[in-house]
Amino acid sequence: MTRIKSQLSLKQLFWITFAVLLAVLPQAYRLPMWFLPMTALVVGYRFYAQINQLKRAYNRILIMVAIVALIMIIYSQGFGLSREISVTILITMTVLKLLETYAMRDALLVVMLCYFVTMTRFLYSQDLLLVLYLFGSAFVTTHALAVLNFQRNEKWFDRKQINSTAGSLALAIPFAVLFFLVFPRLGSPIWGSPDIFGEGKTGISDSMSPGSIIELFMDDSPAFRVTFKNDKKPTNNQLYWRGPVLWNFDGRTWSREKQNSTRKTIRQYQPEQVIDYQIELESTGQNYMFGLDYIVDAPKGAFLLPDSMLYAPVKINQLRHYELQSLLLDRFYSPLSDKNETLLLNFPEQQNLKTQALIETWQQDSADPIDIVNRALNHFNQEPFFYSYTPPALEGDVIDAFLFESKRGFCEHYASTFTIMMRMAGIPARVVTGYQGGVDNGDYLLVKQSDAHAWSEVYIQEEDSGYWLRVDPTSMVAPERVEMGSRQIMDQKRNIIDYEWLINFKESMDKYRYQWNQWVRDFNVSKQEALFRAIGIDHRDGKTLALMLAGILMMTILLSLIPIWWIKRKKYHDLQKIYLQLIHLFRKQEVLYGYRTQGIEKFVHKLITLYPNIEVQANHFLKLYLNARYSVNPSHNQQTLAQLNNSLQKIKSLLKEQHAL
Repeated sequence: MTRIKSQLSLKQLFWITFAVLLAVLPQAYRLPMWFLPMTALVVGYRFYAQINQLKRAYNRILIMVAIVALIMIIYSQGFGLSREISVTILITMTVLKLLETYAMRDALLVVMLCYFVTMTRFLYSQDLLLVLYLFGSAFVTTHALAVLNFQRNEKWFDRKQINSTAGSLALAIPFAVLFFLVFPRLGSPIWGSPDIFGEGKTGISDSMSPGSIIELFMDDSPAFRVTFKNDKKPTNNQLYWRGPVLWNFDGRTWSREKQNSTRKTIRQYQPEQVIDYQIELESTGQNYMFGLDYIVDAPKGAFLLPDSMLYAPVKINQLRHYELQSLLLDRFYSPLSDKNETLLLNFPEQQNLKTQALIETWQQDSADPIDIVNRALNHFNQEPFFYSYTPPALEGDVIDAFLFESKRGFCEHYASTFTIMMRMAGIPARVVTGYQGGVDNGDYLLVKQSDAHAWSEVYIQEEDSGYWLRVDPTSMVAPERVEMGSRQIMDQKRNIIDYEWLINFKESMDKYRYQWNQWVRDFNVSKQEALFRAIGIDHRDGKTLALMLAGILMMTILLSLIPIWWIKRKKYHDLQKIYLQLIHLFRKQEVLYGYRTQGIEKFVHKLITLYPNIEVQANHFLKLYLNARYSVNPSHNQQTLAQLNNSLQKIKSLLKEQHAL
């Protein structure tokens, strides 16, 4: 193909490139490390070539660049047609397309690709703030399209072009909402659940080591939202949101025990002890779910493990709503098998010898499990222990190092140490991780990642049965953490830059995000069926639905034509009015009847043949009219209209002189 110079103006290239960068930006962090330098080189070279009027590179060079980029994608992300690789290829080729965007055809193709790149971001998330950003990106892309069509306008920020862009999107929004509400919805997306791989998700994990929960302290992102029924909200010290239960300890790290059975539903309880609520859980990429201690029964699509952990067979990769009932108790009666008792008494016996010696002295005073529990709690309360967000690193025997040396730690330090102390005393114990507290955000309770917490459970054996008792050793060191929650603690500890105004703004934004989730992200098949029932349509009647969709499609087409007709009517109304006045002057001339419908040029030329004395004014009128009516950038302001009227009056005067009227 012949090498060509750019047919685009610098303004047009700028808006196209700006549209590409905005479309790519929200996905840049998931792309290979070489992508950003490559993009900078492509954009820099393209503007250098535009400013210096260089011709387009040879095709073989462009093909080699594309092949190298494809090889680097395969090297970075593997070979295949996964969603991740496909999106990366689309984005990379869109950026490289700028290297050959010299003609109008290529520019229009880049604009279309920008729309596709923008939409691919919805494959990973549909968060409200992201949607607002992508709407802005779509606005810029549409504006780039308008700039390409207004070729003779060199103003970089032209009000007419901006208004044209805004008008186009404003026309599209009602139809987008209509199709969103009535278009048939599948039980799950064709492309599967939103993929949160690479999203940088944080949250509670199924293991715990010193410092793992501290990492979540500064994370204000929402973990889940809770709506309590009948305004029956528990007090803050009852808000223990149970997550992964950790059984195994290797001397430093806690982990879960694989379980192959499920826990039975709680059947016997007092109605006043039960609380009903709904949880809106953000995507975690994990299988575990959360609920208040102690959950009565698992919701649909999940089950309870024997340790009362709520578990989903499919990973939570998208927003999930579920309803629960819980008993607000600090103990749960349940039998404990010999096998599980052995597991829950296990600890590294060759480590933490100082702690073992301390426990032995306590046991000499009393072997009663409750006495041992209270003795350990009093030890944390009376000794100089501190609740610290920057505890020193623990080396060697971490329990001894914490208990006798540093005495500073976060909730995981206290929960881990207390649990091992109980095992040393012969009391079955385990660590429970999850969240504690939450922020009252109006209609719902907002639980953030910064509310992450860890506590202990000990098994107390009685004559006929036994029960699990929740023990939170952190409350003995920092009771305000349990009574007030992490928000108040953060208010005291955080830097002023990340304090009140920013936290309040985030919580206010979360209210809008909550409504967005309720009405848009969670608009599923059942909600659409409820909408159809409300307007008297049976969703099971395929014929009715097909006719309704056909009717909506026809109505959409017709309604979309109305604004176009109105704009054109308004745009050319005054011009047509003047032209009709010209035709009206010769209404009695039968010889001109056939020319009235053949266009203004033929009509005027016929007039000139009949009335040669008006040739100059008639041609002047024709030139003014055509320039205002058909130019790429039509100008029909008051001055142009006045000139046309003046020319029409002169034609009329000349005809009167000839006695033609």
